[in-house]
Amino acid sequence: MAKYYSDEELLDKIRYLADSGESYERVSELVEERFNQKDKQREFINARLNEAANIIGHNTISECMQYE
Repeated sequence: MAKYYSDEELLDKIRYLADSGESYERVSELVEERFNQKDKQREFINARLNEAANIIGHNTISECMQYE
């Protein structure tokens, strides 16, 4: 199982790449993996939001947002 790295951990890996024993390729793979995780998460959240909006009604949501 692959270790999960937070955004901050990945940024630290980039900041201190010269001082670490990790290769540029490995760090870039980790960043790419994190981007893919976030893309999947956004797709999932967007699908749930769209389904909720279909149930509640897109117009109702838009009208409510006008009052914010």
